[in-house]
Amino acid sequence: MPYAPDLNTLLVDGHRQTRRKTEFTIESRALAPAVLPTGRIVAADGYPTPDDNPFAVTIPPGTYPMYAWVAVLRKRGKEVDRRNAALELRVSEAPTVAWEMACTEDESIGDLEAEDDYVGFGVDSGRATITDAESCEALGRWDFGRVESVFIPRPLPQKPVPGYVTAVVDPATGANLSVVGAGWGDGAYPTFIGRDADGGITRFVADFMLLSDVL
Repeated sequence: MPYAPDLNTLLVDGHRQTRRKTEFTIESRALAPAVLPTGRIVAADGYPTPDDNPFAVTIPPGTYPMYAWVAVLRKRGKEVDRRNAALELRVSEAPTVAWEMACTEDESIGDLEAEDDYVGFGVDSGRATITDAESCEALGRWDFGRVESVFIPRPLPQKPVPGYVTAVVDPATGANLSVVGAGWGDGAYPTFIGRDADGGITRFVADFMLLSDVL
C-alpha cells in the first residue's frame, strides 16, 4: 500500500505527539498568499527551475492562502527546536474528506510496488516550496547572485517559520515564491491533494514526513 499519512491528524493546530521524550506541538502559521497566474501547481526544492514539472491537476488562476505547519519541539517544557512538518496551499475552505497522492503527467501511483512507497519531489537545499509554474519560469531568469541575496539571507530565519522567505519573482504577473525549511532537511517528499465531498480540490499539502513514524 502506498505511503498514506494521517493528514487529518497532522494538520490540526495544537496537535501533540511525544517521541523519545520530545514533545512535538503543531502550529499553523499563515504565509504570504500564493499568486498563481496559471494554476499549474509545482512542489519542488526551494529554488525551483523551469524543469520542475507541474502536477497533472490544475486549479483556476488566482490568489490562494498558504500555511506552514510547524512542529515545535520541547523537552521538559523548553523549546529546543522547530521544524516544518508540512506546507499547504489552501484552495477551498470546504472540509477535506479524501486525500490522494499528487502526480505529474509523467508519474503514476500505479507504478509503486513497495509498501509505504510514494512519488515525490527532491530537496537538495534543505528548503521547499509549492508555487505556480510561472514562478519557476521567472526564477529561471534570475542570476544566482540575485537568488542568493533574496532567498538565502544569512542567517536564515528560524522563528516563527524555519527557513521562510517570500518574494515576488515576476512583477508582470505578480507570481511569487514562498520558501520554507523542509522537515529534517534534504530528501524526497510527497505531496497530497485534498478533496471535498463533491470531489473538488481543497488543498495541496507537501508532507515533510517529520512525524511519519508516529502518525
